[in-house]
Amino acid sequence: MAALKGDADRAPASKAAGSPLARALRDFEALVQRFETRLLRARDVDGRDDEVRREACTLALAELGARHTKLEIRRSLSAAEAQGRRVEQLLHAARDGHDAAAHDDDDLRAIHHGYFRLYSTELFDLLGQPVDLRLGTVRFHHCDPSPPPTSRAPDQGPVSLELALGSSFFVADALETLPFHAFKVPRTPSLQNRGILSRKPADHGAFPPYDSWLLFTFLGHGCLKLEVPIEMCADVYGAPLAGRENEEVHFWGVFVDDDAP
Repeated sequence: MAALKGDADRAPASKAAGSPLARALRDFEALVQRFETRLLRARDVDGRDDEVRREACTLALAELGARHTKLEIRRSLSAAEAQGRRVEQLLHAARDGHDAAAHDDDDLRAIHHGYFRLYSTELFDLLGQPVDLRLGTVRFHHCDPSPPPTSRAPDQGPVSLELALGSSFFVADALETLPFHAFKVPRTPSLQNRGILSRKPADHGAFPPYDSWLLFTFLGHGCLKLEVPIEMCADVYGAPLAGRENEEVHFWGVFVDDDAP
């Protein structure tokens, strides 16, 4: 019986040692020790120093806070990306005939009554997982303010768009590349990507010297996929992406209705 009692006593202790709180405390102590050792060495101090200990604790708390923030950012980005990928898989299934009715009632004309919030785990990683990352939004507008409501054309009329990315702002107008290139939003979801050339309004109509073609895939169910040239991202986010070219950074857009609470 004594052996059984000993096992029972050890089980809660073992469980507590593996709890999230216990792991956090161990991480904190390890960080404090690491920072304290570095500070003592840098200041050529022998033995314990209370001021150094307090500074090490402050640095350890900041490090743990940054780790937690990065984890929460990744969870948010991954959730939006997973939503977009699920819709994309549904559309593939519908195209292959496995779920022919999956998108029959999904009309994309409503996207002009809101905007898409953009998410990108890819950009987050490329930039070194900054805790102050600003992504962006994209909003579409009809070039023709009064399109025929009964039109059965496969695509909507020409559109313009506004793209906020980081602290930068871009615009694109489908009419600017006609007749050489036409960009139209489909009426129903499509796996075809559609490109439109963007520019900064501050450049007085001039297009940038780098690749600024935006490729959209309108997946439906409030989701889209956006491919942005890495040169364009480098112009927005700076050094970590500088010098890279002939690549695209993938974003996933989730629709937010203007009338949403």
